[in-house]
Amino acid sequence: MLILAALAGLTVVSAAVLGFVYLKRRSSDRRLGYLAQYDQLTGLINRTLFQDRLNSAIARARREGGLVTVMFLDIDGFKDVNDRFGHAIGDELLRQISSRLVACLRETDTVARLGGDEFTVILEGGQRVEDAGQVATKILKTIGTPYQIGNREVVITTSIGIAVYPLDGDTYQDLVKGADTAMYQSKAAGRNTYQYFTRALRDRTSDRMAIMEDLRTAIDAGDQLRIEYQPKVDIARGVVVGLEALIRWEHPERGRMMPGQFIPLAEESDMIITMSEWLINEACLDMRSWIDKGMRPMRVAVNSSDRLFRDANLVEMIAIALAAADLDPRHFEVEVTERTLTQESERAGRAIERLADMGVKVSIDDFGTGYSSLRQIQSLPIGALKIDDSFVREANRRPESVAIADSIISIARCFDLEVIAEGVETQEELSTMRALGCNRVQGYLVAKPLPSSDVLAFVESYDKTLSFQPVDRAE
Repeated sequence: MLILAALAGLTVVSAAVLGFVYLKRRSSDRRLGYLAQYDQLTGLINRTLFQDRLNSAIARARREGGLVTVMFLDIDGFKDVNDRFGHAIGDELLRQISSRLVACLRETDTVARLGGDEFTVILEGGQRVEDAGQVATKILKTIGTPYQIGNREVVITTSIGIAVYPLDGDTYQDLVKGADTAMYQSKAAGRNTYQYFTRALRDRTSDRMAIMEDLRTAIDAGDQLRIEYQPKVDIARGVVVGLEALIRWEHPERGRMMPGQFIPLAEESDMIITMSEWLINEACLDMRSWIDKGMRPMRVAVNSSDRLFRDANLVEMIAIALAAADLDPRHFEVEVTERTLTQESERAGRAIERLADMGVKVSIDDFGTGYSSLRQIQSLPIGALKIDDSFVREANRRPESVAIADSIISIARCFDLEVIAEGVETQEELSTMRALGCNRVQGYLVAKPLPSSDVLAFVESYDKTLSFQPVDRAE
């Protein structure tokens, strides 16, 4: 009897244990199911459930009619928030953005976080394509309102792309790809805006993707990219004072492609870093070769992309190239745009100071088109300002352009900087710049960009005097 009683007690305990294990397993299964469909950070649905929701919405629209709108949102400058304030602030910002998105939409709308700083929205039941624009405007205003995170105020914006069923596609893949493409168009349009996907955009995108693929092949192969050098001259002294390295692409089917046709595409990926590294290396080697052949010392200048400050170590890249070419840093120059100074101010400032310490000259390109402050010019070791060619070109037609050019020249004098007018193409433009006191110019009137093989001969033929003999520093 004692044995039977013990067995009965054991059965009760075993049943309880089994029940507990069953409940734990069910709870674990529910937890796993939740994790498979929802984003842990924000509580929004994730990519998997978003795909199911969009496919269901498309199926309903096929049966019942109406539109299905997909919005693709990418937070502008989110990486900078993470880099500046840390990931804890970035995560809290994403949570607050998610809450705002849900609050400004209808209960029947769907909001998802695909990962990182990318969000998607599904709007069902609309009858007019224009309605999506009104919703997008509301989202832009909502997202753009400042955030209070701890004791910090964070201001952020978003870029939105819109694709609509059935106009822009009838599958999940078509709509998401269309909205994503339109979002990148919003970025290109200046951010903090929205763009609709269109057939024209689809055609441009297809061509754009083909060019990007060809460019990647060209960079890997290394036999299609070329460098040409445009001289910078001092018209008062009649001497060449520098050269700007300009990249060209000899496409096997499209022919010669100019930087404006492919540099913006390269900047959307890491290709700009690889391409810039190649350009810097080749420019240093060419300058070393010209000096060895007897050309008097001057500087070769290379343009720098925002991404070289943000995603690459530009200073180290230049140092390695100079060492490999055995080139004195005083013979190298980096041209930085005003946009870089404003958007990458901290990184660019540190890099400019390190470059100046090395002996590399730094100039501000396209000056007058951006928003760099006089404080930056005063505090950073800048060597020169380049007057943007738009002001040079319009100086003979618009008094405002003359006034801007004159102001830039005055600023340069005030801070003891060199000033150079770029894009000088006519005698009238040259005369105007000279009258304003700018004697250093660059443009087609002086010389078109030259292949490296023609540079030495041009410098020798252009120089009218050898009174310019730098000893302590290179021009």
